[in-house]
Amino acid sequence: MRRGCARDQTARQSKDQRRFDHGVLADARRGVLAPHGIAARRIDRGGGVVTTITAGREPRTVEWHGVREALRSALWLAQRQVRNTLRVPAEFIPSMIFPLFFYFVQTGSLSKLAGAFGIHNYKGFVLPVALLFAVSNEGAGQGMVQDIERGYFDKLMVTPASRLSLVLGAMGGNFARITFQGLVVTVLALLAGGGLVFKTGLLGVVPMVLMASLWGVAFAALGIGVALRTGSGQATQGAQFLAFPLMFLTTTFAPRFALGTGWLHTAVAYNPVTYILEAMRAFSWRGWEWWDIGKGLLAVAALATVTISFALSSLRRRTL
Repeated sequence: MRRGCARDQTARQSKDQRRFDHGVLADARRGVLAPHGIAARRIDRGGGVVTTITAGREPRTVEWHGVREALRSALWLAQRQVRNTLRVPAEFIPSMIFPLFFYFVQTGSLSKLAGAFGIHNYKGFVLPVALLFAVSNEGAGQGMVQDIERGYFDKLMVTPASRLSLVLGAMGGNFARITFQGLVVTVLALLAGGGLVFKTGLLGVVPMVLMASLWGVAFAALGIGVALRTGSGQATQGAQFLAFPLMFLTTTFAPRFALGTGWLHTAVAYNPVTYILEAMRAFSWRGWEWWDIGKGLLAVAALATVTISFALSSLRRRTL
């Protein structure tokens, strides 16, 4: 009887070992679940295959698997974030309701007044502002806070995935979500009609939404950085309010030539959102103004450089 129990126990152990071996190999192929700085080896010792875990040299962030593996890990993390977002529609639906409310109220109340001041196609003037509201949120930062609070971030930290992929994955998932939100807001505004005319035609819709999404993902890096530095949902949510002075100290309600020469004109000139809005309005309001589009791209690049550097600095500080 004891021999039978021993055989059953050995069989269970062998089955568990096979499962473990299969998991180790699968994880190694994916390159996202094996412990950081740990190597798994399979050794044939005659009676069977034994999996051993040995400590390895601490790999450098980019050199472990190279850029390809870093991007693969970032893609996997971005897909995970998109799935998590789709499971809770209440997290992204309000981000589309307020911009639409702003668009319809603003155009419905001020279109005639704007026409009196020589601003025609006011709906095309306001739509880029509504888009920036749609893509400016702290969703990526809040997702990072949830991962930290639930311990999932610590699990990611013991994987060989590039540290850069942790930030890029969060930004990639956020980019997909806000691009969808921007397209929905734009399509609903076009369907509502009411005098909205795209100066560049339908060809300008996608580039305008992409410009807004680039701003949104650059701004999201700020929330990710705050989340990594503090681990606090309240602090991350507070970073969202930085969008309001940037959004309102610019040409939100009137073109730059109508702002005079006071302090507001100076603030508008130094606000990067001004150039992003003018680039977006090149598609919806003014036409193919390549100089404005180029300045908008430079403004996004400068902002992204600052916010992504802050996010990576926060990541290094958390992982020390």
